Amino acid sequence: MTTQFRPEGPSTEGYWNDRQVAEGKFLGEVGLYGSGETVIRLAEESADGRYEVVKSWSQRTGMVTGDVA
Repeated sequence: MTTQFRPEGPSTEGYWNDRQVAEGKFLGEVGLYGSGETVIRLAEESADGRYEVVKSWSQRTGMVTGDVA
């Protein structure tokens, strides 16, 4: 999961092996930091090591499946 506070700005990352825990953290981040230009993304790592955004949130779009971009 990443939380980016403004376009091209600083971000934080977190990793959890349990999808249910990651989902809870994602919703917590939206509750804590969901304002302004913040974008929060929940991604899943595939077998080849790439990350695919499962869902994301921004104030402009709300919660969406995939990436807000």
